[in-house]
Amino acid sequence: MADNKGYIERFNLNQRLQHAVNAVACLILFATGLPIKYPDSLGYMASFIGGYTVTTTMHRFAGGAIVVLAIFHLLYNLVDREWWRTKDILPAWLDLTNIIKDTKFALGLSREKGTYGKYGYREKLDYWGAFIFFPILIATGLVMWHPTFFVAQGLLPDFLPAIRVVHSLDAILAGMAIMLHLYNVHLNPEFFPANWTMFTGEISAVKAKEEFPLWYERVVAEGKVHEEPATAPHAPTALEVSGGK
Repeated sequence: MADNKGYIERFNLNQRLQHAVNAVACLILFATGLPIKYPDSLGYMASFIGGYTVTTTMHRFAGGAIVVLAIFHLLYNLVDREWWRTKDILPAWLDLTNIIKDTKFALGLSREKGTYGKYGYREKLDYWGAFIFFPILIATGLVMWHPTFFVAQGLLPDFLPAIRVVHSLDAILAGMAIMLHLYNVHLNPEFFPANWTMFTGEISAVKAKEEFPLWYERVVAEGKVHEEPATAPHAPTALEVSGGK
């Protein structure tokens, strides 16, 4: 097999299902949270969904799904230690080097782009950013859901308005991060209309060699490139059509 042919598994089924649950839950949270935050300008969204009773119930269920997913994700990574064994997802000095290289390239100061392993600094920022946004959203959301209980435990009632503001601002920042993520992996002209890897779990060797050369070299050495996709074929991206040129 030529070194630029074939397919490589990038995400297993478990990881893809976790991503799907997270994506759907976040979509519901934003669709229901915005009309709650801005009833005067976005109240029509709540009416479209079925009213504020339905909206708040859906918001809480979606938030609960995020909590369950977070617990499952942590337990999953304690059992499946590949991410930690390979250190693919951990921040490294290479990320800082790649940021500098990509910045110079974007400014026209250099023709050299960053060289990535399985995950670049963008993916790592997305992943570790969730460890900042979600705990704040979960903690403040629980207080807003059961304020009487937390006040009875000693929380000062004067803190409740501030907690509501923190919850809203954190949600807006998380939404901005998700929009940037959507652009990077789907709306970017290189992948538009969609990057199918998270749906199929696989990436072509051409694309892997172009985007993640360090990871590509490792999986080739480990013999993990297979000739045919294990999942249904998808529409090729512009990069795949051009043969990685």
